[in-house]
Amino acid sequence: MKELISMWKYGMMVALTVLCAGIYMLFLLPTKSIVIIPGITEIRPASLLPIIFGLLFGPAGAWGSAIGNLGGDLFGTFSAGSIFGFIGNFLHAFIPYKLWYHIKQRHGEDRAPTINSPWKLARFGITSFIASTACAVTIAWGLDVLNLASFSALAIIITLNNTVTSLVLGPVLLPLVYSFAKKNNLLWTDIMHPTDISRPSADKVHPMMISSGALGGLVSGLAASCLIAGQTIFGHQIPTAGTGNLAVALIVLPFLVVLVYGSFNS
Repeated sequence: MKELISMWKYGMMVALTVLCAGIYMLFLLPTKSIVIIPGITEIRPASLLPIIFGLLFGPAGAWGSAIGNLGGDLFGTFSAGSIFGFIGNFLHAFIPYKLWYHIKQRHGEDRAPTINSPWKLARFGITSFIASTACAVTIAWGLDVLNLASFSALAIIITLNNTVTSLVLGPVLLPLVYSFAKKNNLLWTDIMHPTDISRPSADKVHPMMISSGALGGLVSGLAASCLIAGQTIFGHQIPTAGTGNLAVALIVLPFLVVLVYGSFNS
């Protein structure tokens, strides 16, 4: 967590933050017209970028993804819910570089954040799915609380969109971007001094908290929204304030707390 603050004293990390934000926003804008939920979300092939930004540029990728998504919202989807979009996209890039080094590596395999072996492909898939789910749960919970969108529809849409895009395009794009970043000394671990980077926790508790928080939040939220609030998974509806909506918020909240705590302590 320390690197989220200490990175700002490095000019190159600030530049990478601006670059990530600009690229993410640039790639979000062309698909703004392909709407899934009016005023809320759209088809987002660019959702692959936070995963790559996080793995290669660490905290700069996390801040850049959050800022870039907020900038994209200014072109048609800006609302009070944009604060949860900011947080969700931050986690979408923050979680990958936290989880990557906790997933057990094969004997003799390097820890470079790229895909150069079958096991690293699997590691990328696991990381992408958990980060995508965390992003989805955070945004869906926030917009459901604000009565802007139903948790069930939004959580499913974001999870599927982010995961499928990452799994299809990631194995092709990540090695290319990694090779360029490594060659030009742009990896965040090459830029920042070790004393400005928090040491990963040695235990497996905090990574498990990220996984259980994200997946538990999704499953419990879908169950609560469908069985208690009367929402449907594939049919969008604007939820009305009431006991059902409150139940979804209260049931998912503990999982969000576990997710965030685990993320910032891994």
